[in-house]
Amino acid sequence: MEPKSQEELFEEFLDRFVSKSDKYMINVFNEEVGKKGWVSARGTYMAAIHKEFENRGFDYSAIGNKKSLSFNNRIKLVKKKIVIE
Repeated sequence: MEPKSQEELFEEFLDRFVSKSDKYMINVFNEEVGKKGWVSARGTYMAAIHKEFENRGFDYSAIGNKKSLSFNNRIKLVKKKIVIE
């Protein structure tokens, strides 16, 4: 069996996220805070989190912009605005 491409993995993560709650998405983000290891699959996972924040219309300006997110601080969601805990 051939390994999945980054694009396939990205789509798989997005498919998983779409049915989850906003609280779940905040929790998956917070689980990544402070982790030091890096592999391409983790980068793809984090990119999918970013995309899902966009898809949900979250204001994530406190932690990033259209190009990147900072996973340095835990967050919470207040209405549709992400704030640092």
